[in-house]
Amino acid sequence: MNRVVRAAATVILLAILVPLLVLSSAAVGPAPRHWSGVSLSGWELPLVDARPRQEPGTVRAPHLDAVTDRLIARGDGGWQAVVPLHDGSVYVETTRLDPSLFAELGRDFGGDRVSVVYAPLAPQVSPDGGGGVPAQTLWQRTDPLVTWATLMFGFPWQLGAALLLTAVAYVVAARARRRRAAGTAAVPAG
Repeated sequence: MNRVVRAAATVILLAILVPLLVLSSAAVGPAPRHWSGVSLSGWELPLVDARPRQEPGTVRAPHLDAVTDRLIARGDGGWQAVVPLHDGSVYVETTRLDPSLFAELGRDFGGDRVSVVYAPLAPQVSPDGGGGVPAQTLWQRTDPLVTWATLMFGFPWQLGAALLLTAVAYVVAARARRRRAAGTAAVPAG
């Protein structure tokens, strides 16, 4: 029973740790890359804004319209904005992280030209002024289960780092248990 509890605790820990590693990597430094090559370059909440900044003199990226047209053609209302950056790339601000979004952007534009910013609480917008898009609840717009699955399994470096940290923690704990068991067995009863 003890092993079952430890295994369940490990799964729960990884389910929390990996998405947090991905989001913290996006906020503080090198943007984590999805399997498709597209990076998650930041995220935005009401009190935390960790998205890339436009620098003065940013010119319009040549593929900005193509990215926007591709997003409109998807028929997915999850994206909020397409913003050009100083290095010639663009970022797509979206309320949900969908594996198909990453795959399509990576296939069509490559990871160096497009990145994604996660903004789960951004208000709903529509490119046609709201004419054909029905209003969605926060749950429908953000799709938290798909977003969690994308954060959990879509970023190989963070997943690998969490698995490695978990393995190291188990090895250290096992060695400590063996050391304690060897210490109590060496002391004669008397």
